[in-house]
Parts: sequence; structure tokens; C-alpha cells
Amino acid sequence: MIQRIQSLLLLISASVLSVCLFTPAWTALSNGAAYTVDAYKLNIVYETISTDKSTIYTAILIALSIALTLFIIFKFNNRSLQIRLNMMNTLLICMVEGLYFWNIRDAKLLIGAADFTEKFGVAFYMPLVALMFSFYAGKKIQKDEELVKSVD
Repeated sequence: MIQRIQSLLLLISASVLSVCLFTPAWTALSNGAAYTVDAYKLNIVYETISTDKSTIYTAILIALSIALTLFIIFKFNNRSLQIRLNMMNTLLICMVEGLYFWNIRDAKLLIGAADFTEKFGVAFYMPLVALMFSFYAGKKIQKDEELVKSVD
């Protein structure tokens, strides 16, 4: 079960996604204000004033994707279900990355035309890495399914 290469790839995908829950995806500085986007909130800090806009739906999608990935690992005896669930998981991961883009766009709209310096964090790139591992695991599951069908 866990010793199969696709199970290891899915486990790596889940662990990479869990990084997104604990690190910022994007930070920017503009006119003394600091903007931070992470899985839970868009945070704006200006001097001693702090304002938050909730982006908890991103964290919920990440947690759902992690749970689905772990569920896929334990469905090793039903490869066709694994393939379908992995496709759903791929869509969830794409939605997470899309939400990061959307939240960063919202932050840039708040900044407006002012000059700012931005930095993309680790959490911005981790869904792309998880997507790569998930996609590769899907290919390995498909290869196993074809092997079993060829024996029958």
C-alpha cells in the first residue's frame, strides 16, 4: 500500500500541501503598509493598525485536498476510484492556486497605483509542486490499472 510509488507520491503531495497552511503566499510593502496573503487571511498592517480580510475558504480547500489525498492512498484496491478521486483532487489543487491568485489580486487592488515591492512566498508555489506529484501519481495508478487489465 504505502510502498507503492503512487502512494509515496500522493503522501509527498499531501505533505507539500500542508506547508501552505503555515506559510505566507505573498507579501508586499507599500508606503509603510505591509500586506500579507496566506491561507487564512489577507492582512494589512499600517504602523500600529492591523486589518484582516478572511480567506478561510482557501485553507478549507487545502485541508479538503489533503484529506482527499490521504483517502486516495487507502483506496489502493480500487484503482479506477483512485483515478477519479485523483482527478477531483487535481481540480481542488488548481482551485487553491486560483484562490491565491484571486486574493493577491484583491490585495493589489487595495494597494492601488502606489509603488510597492512584492515577494511570493513558499505557499504560493507549493500547490504547483503538489499538482505535479498528484499528476505523476495519477499516471502511475493508470499504468497499474492497464497492467492488471492486460493480465486479465
